[in-house]
Amino acid sequence: MSDFLLKIFEKETINKLPLDRLYPILESLDDEQLLHIADTYSLDIENLNGQEKITALEKEIKGRFSEVLNTFDEKEHKSFYDFYNGSVDYSDENVYVNMKKFTALGYMYLFLSKSGTYFNFVIPVELVEIYENLLANS
Repeated sequence: MSDFLLKIFEKETINKLPLDRLYPILESLDDEQLLHIADTYSLDIENLNGQEKITALEKEIKGRFSEVLNTFDEKEHKSFYDFYNGSVDYSDENVYVNMKKFTALGYMYLFLSKSGTYFNFVIPVELVEIYENLLANS
């Protein structure tokens, strides 16, 4: 991966082993990363303690997931589906724009590989379950 991409996603990058559940992922984020996601939802968590911040964010992300997905345009839906399905076309410049959006929403997390050369992206299990139910019912 280019240094350019590492720089673009510097704020979103988690330099720890990948996790698959939302709460533990949120626990692994620093305060700046938590506040960045909270700002996306206009959620004021600054005066909360660490565990309260995580609980509030987890509730907001899971609680608004379906609602926010319904605001996505066709390209955003396709991009999210591609990430979910693991068939991402990285030559599409919209992938990186949407990656920024999905990380800001707390729908996807970018863990830096051990070698530091690429990202392992994770959509938390809880969100995958909600998404699969939405797909099954559409």
